[in-house]
Amino acid sequence: MFKRVLIANRGEIALRVLRACRELDIETVAVYSTADREALPVQLATRSVCIGPPRAADSYLNQDAILTAARAAGCDAVHPGYGLLSENARFADACAENGITFIGPSGDVIRAMGNKAAARALMRKAGVPVVPFALKTDFLGNGKRFRDFGPVRPEREVWFEFGAARKVEGNGQALQQEIIEFIGTRLAQWRRREEKSI
Repeated sequence: MFKRVLIANRGEIALRVLRACRELDIETVAVYSTADREALPVQLATRSVCIGPPRAADSYLNQDAILTAARAAGCDAVHPGYGLLSENARFADACAENGITFIGPSGDVIRAMGNKAAARALMRKAGVPVVPFALKTDFLGNGKRFRDFGPVRPEREVWFEFGAARKVEGNGQALQQEIIEFIGTRLAQWRRREEKSI
């Protein structure tokens, strides 16, 4: 078990990690930007370290500042929460290089899972079932370029968002095109509203 964990996040996320550490009798180090100096996680942590100005790029995403704080505070682990640095392979690698446990997947796993096509291939190789009609969207760009649908079985029902079922005839090419157009339209709508869609 860890003795001291640096929480590389803020707000509610940091509070949840802090609460879990307390239940396990693990000391916590909260990092904060100058704008968050009065935040609840900063007040409740065993120790707090300022890592920079208000802009996230200059504080919560500043890997060097976070690693320096972790080393200076004698932390044996860093918990990234989610968002920010939680899916940053380079940060996970940097923690390992500094003898600090990154509480999350290794840099290699983050890299492998960051590419949908590579992740699906890795899952197939490991014998994990992969949904046969899943769309791969690694090269979405404008929301219209999908590739590699996987096998479509004849007579398979496909349910759309509006609840209508259609039978897939033959090799399913016509239905695949309709789905591409449907999802492309939905992605464009989501992007216009500036929501994260995939």
